[in-house]
Amino acid sequence: MEHVQVCRICGHIDSVDDAGRCNHCRSFSGLTSVTRAEAKRISRGRRFSLLRSRLLRLGLVLALIAGLGVWVMWNLFDLAPNPPGATTNISASVGPHTWAQGRRVPQNSGFTPDPAPIPQKVKWTYATSQPLLSSPAVVGDRVYLTTEDGRAVALDRETGQEVWQYEGGSPSNTTPAVVEDLVFFTLRPGLVVALDRENGSLRWEKDIGNAILASPIVVNGTLYIGAADRKLYALDAATGRERWAFATSNWVISSVAYADDTVIVTSQDNLNYILDEQTGRKRLDYDTGRGRRTLGAPAIKGDLVYLGSYGGRVWAINRRAKNHPLDGTILYWKTSLHLWGVLPNPPVQRGSVWATQLEGDVTQTLAVAHDMVYVTNTDGKVFALDAATGTEEWATDLGVKITAAPTVAGRTVLVGTHGGAVFGLDGSTGAVLWDFKTGGKITGSPIVAGDTMYVASHDGKLYAVTDIE
Repeated sequence: MEHVQVCRICGHIDSVDDAGRCNHCRSFSGLTSVTRAEAKRISRGRRFSLLRSRLLRLGLVLALIAGLGVWVMWNLFDLAPNPPGATTNISASVGPHTWAQGRRVPQNSGFTPDPAPIPQKVKWTYATSQPLLSSPAVVGDRVYLTTEDGRAVALDRETGQEVWQYEGGSPSNTTPAVVEDLVFFTLRPGLVVALDRENGSLRWEKDIGNAILASPIVVNGTLYIGAADRKLYALDAATGRERWAFATSNWVISSVAYADDTVIVTSQDNLNYILDEQTGRKRLDYDTGRGRRTLGAPAIKGDLVYLGSYGGRVWAINRRAKNHPLDGTILYWKTSLHLWGVLPNPPVQRGSVWATQLEGDVTQTLAVAHDMVYVTNTDGKVFALDAATGTEEWATDLGVKITAAPTVAGRTVLVGTHGGAVFGLDGSTGAVLWDFKTGGKITGSPIVAGDTMYVASHDGKLYAVTDIE
């Protein structure tokens, strides 16, 4: 019976060269002498095995390509099912002589067209037993305030007399949001509360289960609030039901900013997120860089979002920008190649418009008004930057520690300080126009509604100040 050489590795028959190797796969170890019939059986089996292996590999490659395609389509065209919408379209008022929520407008500009009074008369004060850490809200004929002694109170706007109070049982350091017939506020252990605006009775409450340090804002029927569990929550303002939640990389301690259909949130690190209002899905994340945490809230003017960070950096980013697949990986390698000297110019992160380097650390929310961005740093300086370019227009050194985010009333920039004084600066030149002293540190931004400035102080008092003798 005829015997032949067959390669058990590739299945070739009579494929042996002079050196005793398989002519096809060059193997020594796979050669064996068998009958021709057995060789044909081995060869068929081996070829079938190789074909099956190739088809399997091809299938895996095609599945990977298909999965990548689905992932790209899912993210580019936002194909995921949408969460439930809000049941109402109520929003905090931005009308005249009103300051209805933290930073007044959802863009977090901290601006009111009401001119700041020159503080000549204390109209009234309201005293509590603990420091007051946050600004009040002013709507209609009432002032709404949360306290460190665990209460939310409504005060008569003209006299400062208490109209009603709600015993929350835990301290709060956030500004209430007043929306139609509801007052929203938070308690530090993690409770979001909605009260009847007229009498202070409870309408609903929701326990987030983690500390809340940020003030709520209410836009288009949704209440936005960040918490220490590294999430931003979108709650139905009418019911407290959760619409969606977005996971950030660190605590959310500042209010979100909102414009059109975008929500912008900063976490207590260097990552900042632009989200879709309806779905809570991320459109862009912006990295301010290691060591450049953004503790203050974002502020918006038009399509630009303004951020301040540790290291004295102020940023303007385009809120219309969107991440593309693999953006982070590409940016990482481009940055590495630049550091290694391969690329001559540093890469530009998607969404970047401008960045300006200032002194000290910028830890407070910025104010935006009159095409200017007003910035304070931890060294006691106030800066005015051109909102379109970031060019410094003026700088004023107050010589004291600034502990509250600036606000702008008319043409006056208001700044609260560690020593308990509020300074009024000319928004065009930076000149100090006046100062008003309280008995304690100021951490809640001074606000103006109508002809009155309201200042919450760590001496436990809320001051209503006017220029009317």
